Amino acid sequence: MPEGAALERAWDALERGEPRAALGILGARVPAAMAVERDFVAAEAWRAMGYFSKAEALYRRVLSRREAGQDLLSDSAMAMAAIHRSLGRVGRARKFLNDARRFSRKFQTRDGLRRLELEDALIDRARGLYPKCLARLKKLFAAFAAERDFASAAFVLWAMGGARRFSGDLRGAIGDFKKSLALARKSSDKTAAAYAFLGLGGAARVAGRLGDSAIFYARAARLLSGTQDVFGQAYAECGLANALRQKGDYAAAGKRYQKAHRLYSSLGDAVDLAYVDWGLGQVAFHSGDVEAARRRFAAALAAFEKAGEARGVVISRMALASALHAGGRTKPAESLFRQALLSSRRAKIHAHLEALT
Repeated sequence: MPEGAALERAWDALERGEPRAALGILGARVPAAMAVERDFVAAEAWRAMGYFSKAEALYRRVLSRREAGQDLLSDSAMAMAAIHRSLGRVGRARKFLNDARRFSRKFQTRDGLRRLELEDALIDRARGLYPKCLARLKKLFAAFAAERDFASAAFVLWAMGGARRFSGDLRGAIGDFKKSLALARKSSDKTAAAYAFLGLGGAARVAGRLGDSAIFYARAARLLSGTQDVFGQAYAECGLANALRQKGDYAAAGKRYQKAHRLYSSLGDAVDLAYVDWGLGQVAFHSGDVEAARRRFAAALAAFEKAGEARGVVISRMALASALHAGGRTKPAESLFRQALLSSRRAKIHAHLEALT
């Protein structure tokens, strides 16, 4: 086998949506001169499955190597920006995005500039700057649509739907997710279609359309079961559990939450794991086990506060206040409720109004 053949095969596996196969191939010997590229491909494979900590360590190794080319440095910095943005670390995300711009300055292309602009808009979305984010995303969508780049246009519409949902425009969010789904199907991208269904599931649930929400999440779960996207699978299980819980099917919801808990635990995803703990707390609370609910809500709140996850802090404070009040501890419950309301207003989110969250 010629030198570098294993690396080429790993790239091919990654492009086919088989990151586990890519990692297996990379277990073969790779020439020392290609070690940096090997680390990058492995990082991309771990990130594709949702293992952000493992991916981050490898991207950092690429960024530390002097012999790495400007393209790998830029792509690694961009990936780091996306990871930190996904985890709510917007300051770090912005820092790595600026690094990506600096590394790519000498070979900027139209596609490269658009990738930078898209990540910048997504960081604005993570910061809660929804009007600014939507204005930027609309321009990007128009450009991709004009070029009939359906896959990129579908992703931008998915991002727009999320911004509309969290800014309170549920009807607009559902419209964007439906358009994203149509374009994902047109581009034959099953993963993009699954994420459109995830978006529809969340917006429909908050809008009170619980039956539709459960159907959307179940469709997403079926599509993602055929992929190696562990993060997406966990997201779908948690979303379906939320819909089932809202419908009052606590036994089924509990099983789905437990599956999501195992998947998020394998990823080391503390924030999403906290949302699962919150959901399990809700199941316990509505099943009459107030003390078990209190423990789950307290654990979720601690994790959300550590991560600086504003929405999670609000909903867990609200839930913990209810559990404390049910246990006869009204004074601390009132204090938590006031804190939750203030936090929600400061963050300019509507979590305190989302009874169907």
